[in-house]
Amino acid sequence: MREAAGARFDQLELNALLQRVIVTDDRRAVAEELVQRWTAVTADDVLASPFVLLGSVGEMVAQLLRWGLSYYVTQEAYADALAPVVARLTGT
Repeated sequence: MREAAGARFDQLELNALLQRVIVTDDRRAVAEELVQRWTAVTADDVLASPFVLLGSVGEMVAQLLRWGLSYYVTQEAYADALAPVVARLTGT
């Protein structure tokens, strides 16, 4: 994506819709549970995806920062799980 955008990349606004936001101490176990229903992907795919946020608050913050997207959107059902992550990112 960065290569295709070239010099315009820093001007682009990129976003992702988080399909799941799950606070857990065991990211891999949750990813393996998800792939029982999402049979087209592996647990490694889930863990590497910018569309699934799994782990502790610190792990989730690191995941969001790694992708470097402009913003994320999620469903209302995951708002409470995402709130402490947003608080950490904004310093509130």
